[in-house]
Order: sequence, then C-alpha cells, then structure tokens
Amino acid sequence: MQVEVKNKDSIQLPLLGHVIFGTDQICDVIMDSEIESPRKIFSIIHDKNACVLEVFNDETIHINDLLVIEMAILHPGDVIYFEDQTLKIVNENRLPQNCSIPFKLNVSDDEQHLLTSVSGLRSFNEASNGELTIVGEHNSFTHKPLSEKDIPFSVSYIKDNLTLLCKKDETIEINGNKANYVILRNGDYISSGTAKFCVESPGTSSFSKYSPSHPRNIQLSEEYLQDEDSQQNITKESFIKRNMWWLTLLLGLIVIAAILLYLKNN
Repeated sequence: MQVEVKNKDSIQLPLLGHVIFGTDQICDVIMDSEIESPRKIFSIIHDKNACVLEVFNDETIHINDLLVIEMAILHPGDVIYFEDQTLKIVNENRLPQNCSIPFKLNVSDDEQHLLTSVSGLRSFNEASNGELTIVGEHNSFTHKPLSEKDIPFSVSYIKDNLTLLCKKDETIEINGNKANYVILRNGDYISSGTAKFCVESPGTSSFSKYSPSHPRNIQLSEEYLQDEDSQQNITKESFIKRNMWWLTLLLGLIVIAAILLYLKNN
C-alpha cells in the first residue's frame, strides 16, 4: 500500500506499523502547514486487517470531503485533504486488468432469477450507504453521476468476467489506479470522483476487529429460482424446524397419556 502525495511522490506504507505525518522533524513525513509550530498532524496505521487514519490534536482532516473525527478506516482510492495538500491511498499490488472484449450491457430480467452465486457493488455513497447492488449474468449496474465532477460507468458480466466501462475519454480509479475498461475482482474499490463502491462476492466477507458486524463467510448475494410448490414445501419445513421442540414435547405428552390410560384400563 502506498500514499501518493500531490499526485507526485509516493510513500510506501510498512506491512505492519505506522507512518507519522507532521511538521516536526521527528515525523516520518514532513508536511508544509500554515501553522509554523512543530507538531504531529496524523498517522496512517497499516496492518493485515485494515489501513487506519488517526488524527492528532483535533487537526482538521477530510477524507473524500468528509471530516474525520479522531480515526477512520482508509480504502484504496481514498483521498486525504489537509489544508491545500492532498494524499491518495493507492494499492499498487492490485492493478486493474484491461479488458479487450467488446462491452455489452445486459438487460435486466426481474422475473428470471439466477441459480448461482453473483457479485455485487457495495455503496459508500451518502444516499445509499451500505446498499449492495446485485450484478449477475442477467442484469447490470449503471452508476449515474452524483455531481458535476463525478464520472458515470457501467458494470456487466462479459464472458464470466465482471467488467467495468466508464464514460468515453474519461477514467476512474480502481484501488487508486486509473482505469477505463477493466475486469473487476472481489475486493476492488471503485472511485469515480464523488462516488465510491466496493466489489463483493458471496462468502468472502471476513471478520476483523474493524468490522465486527460482518461475520466470516456470510452469503451476501444469493438468488434462487423457485416455483410455488417448492416455496410451500420450504415454508412447511421452516415451520417444523422452528417448532421442533414444542412438537417433540407434545408428542411425548401424548405417548405418556396413552401409557397411563392403558395401565388404568388394565
């Protein structure tokens, strides 16, 4: 993972540890500031679970135009703003793979559901934050611009590859790297100027201390084709499973009552 400063210099983050940014000479990265007093401004902590920004001394730091209060998780493509300086998180180990197959936008079919696992785009946008949009073999996703500086793009399956195409003569960022027409992989982060998405596949969310609400191997996006008979059978089976204890107890009472009645008559 790297930190790109003003789209020029790159600072390599350690595999495990932190980098301190500030105006003090003891900092790992010396930054310019309108305030001349030497101080630590923020640090970027990198470990195997996440990349975390920690803000010192109530400094005014923004990530993607959002104010940071003490700490925030960083994803590839995120831009850190401090005064008139910008720093971007880049994952140089996950370069986007260009696609050469002609792009085809699939037509959505609401009546026919997929029989297999599909992928989705997890939204980090204010209007739909946390929403997962399913992208399968019979449907696609098109991102409409949220502002003037935002760039539209479409995602669709092409020959079993989840593929993204953005507006002609424009580029967006995949994991902080510029791209136009590429194949997406699970875990990729898409930044289109204003919008941000993450590519997720079923069974791939992992538990960590930074995401306690996401248990390991959760099926995020499964769809199945079911007829009415199979749906009724599933409903009956679900009722039996939910009430198994009570049904077993009732059956036991009936057996005991039958035995007592037999003993009384004999």
